[in-house]
Amino acid sequence: MWVALLATVSLLAAAGLAGASSAGASRQSGLIRVEQHLVPDARGRPHPLLLTLGGPVYCMQLGNLARHLGASLVCADYGKNGYEGVGGRAARLEDWGDPAYLAAAAKLPERLRRSGMKISKLLVVGVSYSGYANAELVATHPEMRPDALVVVDSYLDLPARFRALPLGHETRKEIVTALGGTPETVPDLYAARSPSNHLDGLVAAIRAGMRFVDVWSVSDGERREFRGATCSLTANATWLAALASKLGRPVTGYVTQMRHAHALWDRGMGLMQLAGSPNSGKPLDAKAVTFQPGAPAPAGSYCPSVPAAS
Repeated sequence: MWVALLATVSLLAAAGLAGASSAGASRQSGLIRVEQHLVPDARGRPHPLLLTLGGPVYCMQLGNLARHLGASLVCADYGKNGYEGVGGRAARLEDWGDPAYLAAAAKLPERLRRSGMKISKLLVVGVSYSGYANAELVATHPEMRPDALVVVDSYLDLPARFRALPLGHETRKEIVTALGGTPETVPDLYAARSPSNHLDGLVAAIRAGMRFVDVWSVSDGERREFRGATCSLTANATWLAALASKLGRPVTGYVTQMRHAHALWDRGMGLMQLAGSPNSGKPLDAKAVTFQPGAPAPAGSYCPSVPAAS
């Protein structure tokens, strides 16, 4: 059983975190919320910590995995986001790479350690939107030194994600609200908020020992539902090829035919095996695809895109 804590916090004031000051809380009020599910002896002996962004809807998707791992789970949420459960999609407003929010989230593991929590491994895990958000967090804050970054059925390029959205789509409107324009009107801002533009940060994290596990479905259902946004050439494949070139060594991605998010929901322990944890569950049914330095993305690593929205 977990000890569950839910609190609205700032960069310095957090539920269960040491060193908070009333002055700090005043300065950063409303920027970030933190939901914590700590194992009972989290301060007694080391346990893995799962960290994700995106709020309660994405947090709940890691609950079973945390229990199987005997891990604590900490989930950050953007202060403006009102998407807290099924039926609340209209109130959603994610951060979409807000640098102040990411700077606050990046400090959470260290503040937990300072509060006395013992962390054996820091595992940053996310699916769909939270996969993108987590990748942007680590790419812009490699000093976090996570042991693994696991991205499932997501994307590493924000402009490509936006352009795959149909006109009038609620997510398209949300991104425009958050960034103040489209990739055509504020291209530098979209680039600044894309992991694809911060590959050097991922390189630094990988060279410091992080395992990067990027898994996506190329099934027809996935391609149709997301208009290629999670499996097209520019979703993941192009950027893993570029990452291999920056690293100077091959990079492996994992391609499935599973329904959206089921690689996490149904094969979470298989994902954790790829991230370096012992596998006590069903293996992930995925094809490993190798991206070589200086080479294009190999065939089979992406799906044909549907026509982009105009």
